[in-house]
Amino acid sequence: QGHFDRARAVLETCLARDPQDGHALVLWQRLAARSDATVVLTLHADRLITKWTGVAAAQRCSVVLVAIAPVGGTATQWVSSMRCDTPFGRWECPLPFARGSASVCIGRVDASGWSVDAVARPLSWP
Repeated sequence: QGHFDRARAVLETCLARDPQDGHALVLWQRLAARSDATVVLTLHADRLITKWTGVAAAQRCSVVLVAIAPVGGTATQWVSSMRCDTPFGRWECPLPFARGSASVCIGRVDASGWSVDAVARPLSWP
């Protein structure tokens, strides 16, 4: 959608005007750390299938899958995770519920805490 390119252009303008602009410098660093990783969650029969590509420093990353399901007036959760280990990969899990929704992300723990590299579009099943 061009958000990254627009943000970069605005920051370049700010830094051209004031190379010491602290806010712009911090945002520039955050843009520089942007990940090209992608992760997709699909449903096949009774399995959730996660596929990822382009994960940098994969050995430092984890794949975290979260599923929720309605239970009465509330919801129950199921969480599973695994080491990413490779820049391109696949992971299959059984459906944790007969009916529910799930999403998956890939990230790492850094000096600031949990840092997300990629998030899959949520998926629901009957």
